[in-house]
Amino acid sequence: MLVAEKVFGAASSDHSRVLQGLITGIGFIGGGAILKGSGGVHGTATAASIWNTGAVGAAVAYGSYEIAVILSVINFLILQVLTPLHIQIRQPPDRHDEQ
Repeated sequence: MLVAEKVFGAASSDHSRVLQGLITGIGFIGGGAILKGSGGVHGTATAASIWNTGAVGAAVAYGSYEIAVILSVINFLILQVLTPLHIQIRQPPDRHDEQ
């Protein structure tokens, strides 16, 4: 986004097209992180984190630091709190062999 500002100028309407291209490209890369296997679908959190990183970068480029901080904190909390919870929920319960 900063490169677009240098190339097109600060008051250009071309910023929206650059942002649209970046969002599309980041979404494509994130889509490649999603894998489907016999055990289900994996990589959706990675794909969402990749897209979130792009959104943080765009927010910083436009000077919206509060939005960048909020997105970063939300992403951190989701990955640090919900991922272990998700793993714990998906683990099969211990089975005791009854005789």
